[in-house]
Amino acid sequence: MKPDLNRIRSAQFVYCSLFAILLCALPLPASAVQWRAVATSTRNQVAYDEDSVRLTQLGRLTVWLRFVPRGETQRKAAAAEYEDKRYRFHLEFFEIDCSQQNAILGMIDIYGASRERLKRMKGSDQLEMILPGSVLDLTSQQVCPTMEDMVGEEEVEAPDSDDTVFDGSDSGSEADTQAKLQLQKKLRDLKQAATDKPTDPEKWRSLGNACFDADLPEEAISAYSRALKLLPQDADMLNDQGAMYRQTRNFSKALENFEKAFKLDPRNLESLYNSAYVYAFDLNNIPKALEQWRLYLQRDNQSESARQVLSFVERFQKDGDSSLLLMNTLK
Repeated sequence: MKPDLNRIRSAQFVYCSLFAILLCALPLPASAVQWRAVATSTRNQVAYDEDSVRLTQLGRLTVWLRFVPRGETQRKAAAAEYEDKRYRFHLEFFEIDCSQQNAILGMIDIYGASRERLKRMKGSDQLEMILPGSVLDLTSQQVCPTMEDMVGEEEVEAPDSDDTVFDGSDSGSEADTQAKLQLQKKLRDLKQAATDKPTDPEKWRSLGNACFDADLPEEAISAYSRALKLLPQDADMLNDQGAMYRQTRNFSKALENFEKAFKLDPRNLESLYNSAYVYAFDLNNIPKALEQWRLYLQRDNQSESARQVLSFVERFQKDGDSSLLLMNTLK
């Protein structure tokens, strides 16, 4: 269960006083750190550096997040986004305000194959609301302590009156309502921007992506549909919409999107991966899933995603000779 961190403003003073020992300058990611997994999105495997979590003088928690593309398709897309073909993964530095559930993206570090930092990009100086269900929301759930945790770590006995203040359901409900209102406003603004420029597919894509991140699949599907009317051959967007169809358990539409995306762009292996996943784990159609996985491995047999696909094949493959043939394909 997600801890209720949206407390009254006086809670910020408690954060500062109990974590004063953690005050420090801007942390840098260590050369050898222990990364804790946060989530696996459609594009990246995300983890955070536990040693980077520090409290600033403004009462925010700092944290470095690492984003590793799930496959070659995702890596190439990120390389194009960050304008460097050598891209392999990147780190993002955030300051999170646990009590208000917003954050600032301070900087982005781009890394190459030899873990060499290729460049550092400036982030933003604006606080942005943390969308429920997003990677940053999942991170905050792990790094933001509850009041009870803080008291336990510092061995401070809180009076009964404090327990009443910080654990009161009324203040939590009020904060939850405020967060929902902020999310609704953000989505309304994006929808208005799309409505103002209905022939701009990127406006609809942005709305769809925001709904995707906010775990609003029906709204995301609708926004992507508007964008796809203008860009019907956008394989990436077809794939994202397919993921939302799967979330609503509309597996036939999800497969239709994934298969169309792969037909339009045979380099879009994410759609092939997703298609096989639906066949195997949603429809229990193992023969069809194996067919899709073999096709995937014919195109990619080196990436981490390929190794994961191979593990699926080894799990479901019953024919020993065919399994051996598949292994020879990967050599």
